[in-house]
Amino acid sequence: MADTSSSPLKHFVQAKKKINTIFDQLLEYVNEGASFIKESHQNEGLEKITTQQQLAEIEMFATKVAGISDVLARRHMKVAFFGRTSNGKSTVINAMLWDKVLPSGIGHTTNCFLSVEGTDGEKAYLMTEDSEEKKNVKTVNQLAHALHQNEYLDAGCLVRVFWPKSKCALLRDDLVLMDSPGTDVTTELDSWIDKFCLDADVFVLVANSESTLMQTEKQFFHKVNERLSKPNIFILNNRWDASASEPEYMDEVRQQHTDRCVSFLVDELGVVDYAQAENRIFFVSAKEAVNARIHKAQGMPEGGGALADGFQARLFEFQNFERQFEECISQSAVKTKFEQHTIRAKQIIDTVKKIMESINVVAAEKRVLSLEEREDHLDRLEFVRSQLTLLTEDCRKSIKLVTEEVEAKVSTAMTDEICRLSILVDEFRGDFHPSPAVLKFYKNDLHKHIEEGLGRNLAERCSSAVHAALQTAQLQMI
Repeated sequence: MADTSSSPLKHFVQAKKKINTIFDQLLEYVNEGASFIKESHQNEGLEKITTQQQLAEIEMFATKVAGISDVLARRHMKVAFFGRTSNGKSTVINAMLWDKVLPSGIGHTTNCFLSVEGTDGEKAYLMTEDSEEKKNVKTVNQLAHALHQNEYLDAGCLVRVFWPKSKCALLRDDLVLMDSPGTDVTTELDSWIDKFCLDADVFVLVANSESTLMQTEKQFFHKVNERLSKPNIFILNNRWDASASEPEYMDEVRQQHTDRCVSFLVDELGVVDYAQAENRIFFVSAKEAVNARIHKAQGMPEGGGALADGFQARLFEFQNFERQFEECISQSAVKTKFEQHTIRAKQIIDTVKKIMESINVVAAEKRVLSLEEREDHLDRLEFVRSQLTLLTEDCRKSIKLVTEEVEAKVSTAMTDEICRLSILVDEFRGDFHPSPAVLKFYKNDLHKHIEEGLGRNLAERCSSAVHAALQTAQLQMI
């Protein structure tokens, strides 16, 4: 099993983890902002601080950030393998996975698109586009049988193969490998590209080193180049072990293939320059590589998988291809999968920042106005208090003066009436008799007459004066 602890693919995994954490924090920040604006908008005392438009805008951002977070959680690196029928695309994938995951060899022609991705479970299974059913697959032969028995699968269909990550280290790093039917078996190249290639980070053209690049292979990648801006393309000249049978021509044939491939990548497609092209073209034997790795996994020597002389050189070149491929796809995937979302996140942050700053400005202005109003109200309150104190003191003085005036008038009137008691007595008309019994009633009547007369005379003399004094005092208080 390959050691991927220091694989460049980890860069994508770490970047994905980091950006997911950032978007989780961003979502929390936007949700907090939305809650604040909503509460402020519903507060009648703060209705002028936030607007309905601001609330709708930040709630929309919260929905968008949540959607982007869901998309990022499902993001993975994707490499698509293309080439003519029986060029060894499935064998290359098996070699990279260190196991015979996909059917390959005589009698096993890939008749539809196959994507291989990891599953955390211990059982392999496959799913087709027309069903959510997880069909268990224990062996490669079962997978081959399941694919060939499904009469509804055509070249434009996708079958997703989920292989346990515990069995393939390469699948632990969010990598999806997609096998394809031969480019020479269909005329639906445009639909293939739209359906399966627009999200691919790397394309691998698996060519047959026993022949030259065919026009059908070139045509497909010309169409890919039209849809995507400078796609990452690797060319594997497979079955290079056949060159060992004619060693005297090996270097010459290799140079011819290299020149054609460089011309295709640089001159025709323009996806790399001449210096970069050398790291995009490899001569390998996928069958030797997969056999060697299976032998190694079983504890046997790698050389047991050799098909011809020069095995170690071809295996080393396959390993070199994998290193170049991993560095390329990791860097490309981080940029293509995350760059636009990062830019969008920055735009959302800037817009939310502007919204919160505008709310802060309005709140600050309202705070200044509120402080000014408060100071004004405090000044008015202090003035009212001082005026009330003065008024209270004036009222007390007025009440004292009225009281003294009333006392003086009542005292004067009482003195005058006392002096006139003889008149009241003379005005009494009662029958006098010296008898003690009659005398008692006579005294009571006389007392009553004097009391009523004295009260009546005092009221007549004082009521008008007292009432006038009270009215004057009342008017002064008001």
